[in-house]
Amino acid sequence: MSKRGNKSVLSTVILVLAILMALGIAFIAVCYFAFSSDTDVTVGKVEAPVSEEAEIEDFSDSDTEENNKSEETKDTAKQGKSIQDEIAEVEAKVKENSSSWDSENATQDDMNNSAAETANLWDAELNSLWSRLTEEVDASKKDELTKEQKAWIAEKDANTQVAGLYAHGGSMSAMLEAEEIAAMTRERVYVLAGYLAGARGESFSVPSDVQKELDSNKSLDQTFEELSGEWIFDESRGAAIGVQKTSECEYGVPGSKWTVWITGGDVLSDLDLYGYSGMTGTVVLKKDNPDGSLFYEITTSEGGDKELILSCEPSFEELVQSLNEPIFAKKVK
Repeated sequence: MSKRGNKSVLSTVILVLAILMALGIAFIAVCYFAFSSDTDVTVGKVEAPVSEEAEIEDFSDSDTEENNKSEETKDTAKQGKSIQDEIAEVEAKVKENSSSWDSENATQDDMNNSAAETANLWDAELNSLWSRLTEEVDASKKDELTKEQKAWIAEKDANTQVAGLYAHGGSMSAMLEAEEIAAMTRERVYVLAGYLAGARGESFSVPSDVQKELDSNKSLDQTFEELSGEWIFDESRGAAIGVQKTSECEYGVPGSKWTVWITGGDVLSDLDLYGYSGMTGTVVLKKDNPDGSLFYEITTSEGGDKELILSCEPSFEELVQSLNEPIFAKKVK
């Protein structure tokens, strides 16, 4: 072959190689842009790396905000409602519960359950108010309120026991206890609501119809007043039980407001108070003697011709379980 022919073949080979290289470069470029475009659509733009500590902190802050929003949603007071409106809503729920069952044909279980539900409604509101109140007052006020609340809880627990005592373990006990809890808790709710409204600068008042109902819950003074007088339990020897204001009593216990004396027995007073129920008109006194404690239940029977009933046992549990020859006394007219 001639030199010219050799050059022609070499040129052709070089041209083919150049074309192949160009096609290869073009193919690689197309693939790069194609995959690069898909990545942008499906994954998104890659940002600069963030430290693990920063990610946790950001997540924590966001999570806290969401939790706070959730709590605010649950908290009616934080949805623009006043404390006054909030308590009114609870009153409406209680009335709805009271009218949701047939009282004329109700069994004792029905009455027990209804009383328990009412107590639960007021208890839930009290806990809600307490939680917010203790967050919104200063440390000194919180300590003061805590002492006050503990004293109230102790009084409520004792009074609840005494309310149930009226039925002495009978089927009515649960209802009487729930009614005492509901009555005391409702009254306490209005006290705490007033405190919280004051802390927030809101106006708050007890509606007149509610105040009338609250006033119907007899105080200890009113309960003693109903029990007051001399009650003869043994006419043959003139033995009596006296319930008198200390200032008017020959056997008055110093420092007390009410004195209770029993012929041939103990002299007690409101200083010995264990608990009372204004609903049932029952008072329990605990007398600590050198040889042990005695629990005295003082109440009156139902009906027009009332009798004072005095029971005495060495423990409250025995007072509940036993009706061991209580003293029945008739009032001196």
